[in-house]
Amino acid sequence: MRHARRQRTSYLALAATVALGLTACASTSSATKAKPSSSSSAVGAVATGNSADALFQQLRKNGAAAKTVRIKGTISNGATSASKAVKVQIDIAGDLGGKNSRALVNDGSGAMELLTVGGKTYIKADTAYWTKNGTAAIAKVAAGKYILVPAGSATTTSDSTVGQLLGQIYTSAAGKLNTKVDKTRVSGVPAYVITTKANDTKIYVSADGQARLLRVEGSKGGLSAMDFTEWNAVPPVSPPAASQLTTIPGL
Repeated sequence: MRHARRQRTSYLALAATVALGLTACASTSSATKAKPSSSSSAVGAVATGNSADALFQQLRKNGAAAKTVRIKGTISNGATSASKAVKVQIDIAGDLGGKNSRALVNDGSGAMELLTVGGKTYIKADTAYWTKNGTAAIAKVAAGKYILVPAGSATTTSDSTVGQLLGQIYTSAAGKLNTKVDKTRVSGVPAYVITTKANDTKIYVSADGQARLLRVEGSKGGLSAMDFTEWNAVPPVSPPAASQLTTIPGL
């Protein structure tokens, strides 16, 4: 289970890092690409001025005040001389503090779910995941069932909440933006797009006066992206039913 916890930590930390194009070999995204728009009437004026920094500060302030959000996309940890790039699909939704959330992670060789509710964390994974990160015997017992993670190994890390993922994005982009603000659309929604000075990251912000983060794209070595939806609208999750729980011998 200690290994499972490390997997959880590394995957969620990776999500924030690659989303900003900080990994050299970012890869494909499952999210819908933003399309440029030439219609000035479709996008209102930036409330705090026409600079990227002003828009970014508004984005950061509104994001910090939000209660819930959903973050979904496909990222890559990049290839090295010793290993191939691993694409990881993530879908994380919940409150910014991580007290009530669900995280779905799939690296192509196994899928798992982390459920945090009522001060407890549960993990549910498929046969492939448990076989890879445990044993075939564990997979036979645990696959498709929720397991209560022991309190000693369920400490919430700084990279395992949507609030901390947002914080990492804000911190990584702060002070590194080009001044220009362009108009665009994200899935048909009017938006602004600002870029980092290295031109390796695009940040899409809603143009509805709320300045909500809609999407982040990184382009170093390819494309990585995550979409941000359901601001203040993520439904709370409930603890697993007793019939969905199981235990692993020795855990």
